[in-house]
Parts: sequence; structure tokens; C-alpha cells
Amino acid sequence: MIIKKFSTINEIHPNWNLLVNSAYQKLEFLLHLEKYNPCKQRYYIGLDSNKIVCGAVVYSLKMNLLTFSNYSLTVSVSIIGIPASVDASGIVGSDTEKNKILILNILEQEKGLLLCLNYNAIEGIEKVIKMQTLPTLIFEKKNDTWNDFLMNIKHNYRHRILKAESKIKQVEKRIEPCSCFTKNHYNQYLAIMMHSKTKLEILSFDFFYNLSDKYKLISLYHGNDLLVWHISIFDDSTYYFLFGGINYELRDRFDSYCNNLISIIKEGFDTQCKTINFGQTATISKNRLGAKIVSLSMFLYHHNLIIRLLLSLSKNILSYEIKNENVTIYKNE
Repeated sequence: MIIKKFSTINEIHPNWNLLVNSAYQKLEFLLHLEKYNPCKQRYYIGLDSNKIVCGAVVYSLKMNLLTFSNYSLTVSVSIIGIPASVDASGIVGSDTEKNKILILNILEQEKGLLLCLNYNAIEGIEKVIKMQTLPTLIFEKKNDTWNDFLMNIKHNYRHRILKAESKIKQVEKRIEPCSCFTKNHYNQYLAIMMHSKTKLEILSFDFFYNLSDKYKLISLYHGNDLLVWHISIFDDSTYYFLFGGINYELRDRFDSYCNNLISIIKEGFDTQCKTINFGQTATISKNRLGAKIVSLSMFLYHHNLIIRLLLSLSKNILSYEIKNENVTIYKNE
């Protein structure tokens, strides 16, 4: 296998898209990120008989290495991942042996501290420090309609949903292209970022405003007040929740966060999707609405043996260590 490195996604053959398992790994989204979240992206691809068999996205960022602790240590890091704080891996391709060869090449070429996010096939890659990261939440459609779903879940979970919905009877739901994204939407996104302890990067207004028409901006309004919003895309049988924002002053009055999640599930039922990808935040809330917790791993690496040893000894404060257990909301589970 031959490995090549590129500095722009425009140089990579469209066959890259045949290897992906997420909308966020596709060339179109990666190009969007190059334009609206430039962070020295570079791309490695493995070629076998001149055919792409694996690939990786690498970017650079200053981040708090102690994200999952109560401390702060900002360092420059090279990250194998998607530069948008999503749950997709930066590695594409299903052949783990070829992926391993590619990763080893990246470890050799990249200098300084390297972090690989959301990648579980780490076994056999020597000298890396394996850790747990935030899990992702995946909702599998077990029913044909929203009403069927409600009838098939346990009373206490159904009661919670109906109670939340009762608070938004006078609320207007708007489904618009992302070109309707406003400064108000963006300020609510920033508010969530300021509350988050696990953020990597803060995306620009232009990132949201310039998303293609495949992405939909869904907002809940009470009169002129924007209560909560999210951006979603339906792609290859999966309905994705990308990002959102919330009016914290009105959150409790309208149970806005729960109703935003309910809205996403309802939208999923309106599509032909098989799963809804809820991303990596609010594990308990999403799990109680039927999304399953799927564990994800990450690893750290540095060429320097002493630094690797220090990183290994610090795993407890570098890693996400909360043990989440899936609840069973369905009657027949």
C-alpha cells in the first residue's frame, strides 16, 4: 500500500466517499470545513493498485488537554478527526489492517502531541495511550410512526414526553435553509459552548450560514422569541443532529431542551431513516428518549518516551471515565 499526503480535499479522488460511514466524513463536508473552519487540515490516503482503500483527516488545534477534568492545560495538538466536534472518526475505510498501517505512518510523520478521536480499532497499535472519550447516542427506529413509538414505550417515559410537549402548544416550528441562520441563532450556540466543559473548537457564524441546502435549520419560536434550534441532515438512511442552541432564560418554562430532542425524533420518523445520530452530548436525556449509548475510544501519542510515560500516568484525568448504562424505555425490552 502506498500512502500519500494532501493539503486540500480538492486533490482527493471522489472515491473517498465510498469508504465513509458518516455524512461528516464526506468530501463535501470536509471542503466546507476547509472554507469555514480552517485549521491546517491535511489528508492521508492509502492507495492499493491506485485505488483509495483508507484515509485520514488530520488538523491542528490548541485545546485543553484536561477537558474531562476540573483543570486546564492548553497545548497545541495534531488531531486525527473531523474538525467540527462531531462523533465521526477521522479515519475512513473498513479494513482495520490497512487503517493500522496508515495510522502508523501518521504517527511517524506528525510531530508533537497527536490525538486520535472516536476510533475504536486501536488494538495492535503500539506505544499509543488508549482512553475512553465521550460516547455517541444512536436512536434506532423500531416503529413506523411517532404514535407507534409512544405506545410502545413505558408509561413513565411516555408521560415525560407528553408533559414536555404540553408546554409548547403555542410554539411555532420553522424549517428553513441554513441561509436563514441569524445572529440570534449564533448567540444561542455560543451560550451552549460557554456552558460546555468538553468543547474542542467554536465554529464561526459563516460555518452555519453557508451550510448547503441538504442541511435544515429547525427553530422553535414563541412569538418573536427564539426558544431553541438545531441543524439536521438526512443522509444514507441516517438522520443527523448536527448542532443547536438554546435560550437559557426560557428553557425551563418551555422545557426547551427536551422538546428540541423530541422534535429531532419526530423529524426522523418523517424521513425514511433507519437511525438517528444524536451526537455526543446530553447522554442521560437522549438515552431516556430511546437513544442507545455507544462507547467510543481515543488515543494519545508523542514521539518522546518520557512524555508518553507522563501521559500514560495521567490517564485518569485525561480520559472520560463516567460509566453510562443504557436504560430500557420499551415495554418489550
